[in-house]
Parts: sequence; C-alpha cells; structure tokens
Amino acid sequence: MTDLGYDLGALDAFTGQLTRIKQGLESSHSVIDSFDSDYGDGRVRDAMHAFEKRWRDGRGHVENTAGVLSSMVSEAVKAYTKVDEDLAKQLRDGTKAPQ
Repeated sequence: MTDLGYDLGALDAFTGQLTRIKQGLESSHSVIDSFDSDYGDGRVRDAMHAFEKRWRDGRGHVENTAGVLSSMVSEAVKAYTKVDEDLAKQLRDGTKAPQ
C-alpha cells in the first residue's frame, strides 16, 4: 500500500485481467474454427460461424475498450507510483535536520 492509500497492486492486477480478456476475445475466432470437424452436421458449423460473424462487431468493441482501459490503468499506476515516490522524498527531505 502506498502513502496515498491507493492499492496499486490491485490496479496492476486489474491491468493484467483486462489484457487477458482482450486476448481471450481475440482468440475466440480460432477456437470456433478449431471445432469445425466436430460439429457433425454442417448446419451446426454454419450456425456457429454465423454467430461468430455477428458477434465480431460487439467483440471488437469490447476488445478495444479492454485495451484502452488496460493502458489507462497501467498509466495511472505509473503516475500514482511517481507521485507517491515524490511525496515520500519530499517528506524525507523536509524532515532532515538542517546542516
């Protein structure tokens, strides 16, 4: 925990979660394709591919949002860490006895 009271570890973990969500969504197309031979009836395969195609637009929006949020949270962690380090340094320097 920092002097400012932000849980930077939780924010950093959230960045990782957002990145994993984005990567999972990006790979979902290949997962659907990988089962083509297992669907049996071609209509099932076609329905899965039709679903994936319609879902692509919404998935792309979620992927983009997750990527943007991940970057924002990562930058926030860096900024909070710097502010905390600067504050700690100022407090240390301010409490030193004059020489």
